[in-house]
Amino acid sequence: MVESGDWVTPQIFGHPQFEKPIFFYWLTAAAYKIFGETEFAARVPAALPATLLVGLVYAFGVGFMGRRAALLSAIVLATGIEYAIMSRLMLTDIGLALFIAGALFSYWRAMEDEAHRTRWILLHFMFGGLAALMKGPIGSIATLLAIWSFSWVMNRRSVLRGPALWGGLALYAAIAVPWYAVMLNKFGWEFFNEFFIHENWDRLIRAEHPTNNKWYFAYGFLYYIGLLLGGSLPWMPAVALAINRAVQGIRNDPRLAFLWCWIISSVILLTIARSKLPSYVFYVFVPVAMAAGLALDDLLTHGFRTARDRRLFFGFAILQLVVVLCAEQVKVARPFATPALAMAACFAVALVLLWRKQWTGMIVANAAATVALIGGALVFSVDHVEQYSSGRPVARAMMEGQDGSEPLLAGKFLARGIHFYTHQPVWVLANKPQPFWTPHPLPVVAGRDALHAFVEKHGAVRLTVRRSEWPFWLKSKMIAAAGEPQWFGDNAVIRLTAPKKAVPE
Repeated sequence: MVESGDWVTPQIFGHPQFEKPIFFYWLTAAAYKIFGETEFAARVPAALPATLLVGLVYAFGVGFMGRRAALLSAIVLATGIEYAIMSRLMLTDIGLALFIAGALFSYWRAMEDEAHRTRWILLHFMFGGLAALMKGPIGSIATLLAIWSFSWVMNRRSVLRGPALWGGLALYAAIAVPWYAVMLNKFGWEFFNEFFIHENWDRLIRAEHPTNNKWYFAYGFLYYIGLLLGGSLPWMPAVALAINRAVQGIRNDPRLAFLWCWIISSVILLTIARSKLPSYVFYVFVPVAMAAGLALDDLLTHGFRTARDRRLFFGFAILQLVVVLCAEQVKVARPFATPALAMAACFAVALVLLWRKQWTGMIVANAAATVALIGGALVFSVDHVEQYSSGRPVARAMMEGQDGSEPLLAGKFLARGIHFYTHQPVWVLANKPQPFWTPHPLPVVAGRDALHAFVEKHGAVRLTVRRSEWPFWLKSKMIAAAGEPQWFGDNAVIRLTAPKKAVPE
């Protein structure tokens, strides 16, 4: 967008791309204009909303649950392992979480602040319009489901009615509709079919990543409940305590009802959708963190209310310590042994403080665990972090000794990163002609026969594929590897050449 000057049409490799709405692209392009084409600029549109969301949780939480509980909720959100890691990635889900939270927080204030209800309803629809411009219909659907389920559980009439409703809908349309209208006018059925049908409806009824759509994910919300619990590390005990409090009855506390209607309705929606990814549940960490913050605040005030609460809290505190110690033994995690041990040490200290009923110290030790893990990884294991999370080392290796005559060939997961870092044309190596969920305007080398022909045509190519794909592509004598592959995390880089043909005597 920056190179072409076209800030209306999202593009990839010089062609229109209809995968996501425009707002995240605007933020990224603006960051490039301000900070230059750097990784820092690319991360700003995710890191900034993630930071604002932590502040928003605290600001709203002060009136919703009290200052201490609000502070605890903000700490739980900011130091939850999935939130802390994903906030560094280029994902529309982070901005979506900010706008969904803003819409639902505004709705709650509209219920509580009758004198300024119109203002809060307008803010609710403003955030809803921004969510639609960030990721499409999902923001509005998730928000409406949370409101409807809360109204049903608490037998309350929705406050979205009267002149304020019509004013809010007009504001929503003013924010969300113009860009969609321009795109429909410019591209017609092509945009409608690609964005509304393929990118939204098809993701609902078909799995983009079939390996994440096992039959058992539909039972008990196991997939997303597991992500919410595990992704909340180091706050698994607090989340478990919050779940136990909810089971005991949410109708007695409208705040709990509001948070858990938000959580449960969202998990149902995400479970119904056939496409499942860890990033999809990102926005649900907001009410989970607030429920955990309420539970921790109650713990600071009253201690454990029942023996079951005590057993549950201690059990999950021990579990998360064991999980970190066991994860350190996994091959892919071994380079991160030092940060993992630092995190485990924080958990051990937290357990001792928990045993001694020093609640504040226990909370500080748990929060320090995430800082120890991420800070330690960026100090002691930074090279491994880059190898497992970035295409830059792979791109650098592919360009070493490259005179520009050897094509770059990459698996679908790294093709875009290789192009970004090398500024060179990239061919995609895949076992089918269309490897992407959303079609990309990249040439595809599909299958082993095509790879053989490609290498013979060019004489030599630079190739990178994932470790799991490596044996498949080398099962042939028609190509030869020039030496052993270089490994960067889970990716191999190698130079392939066509075998020399025998010369007749």
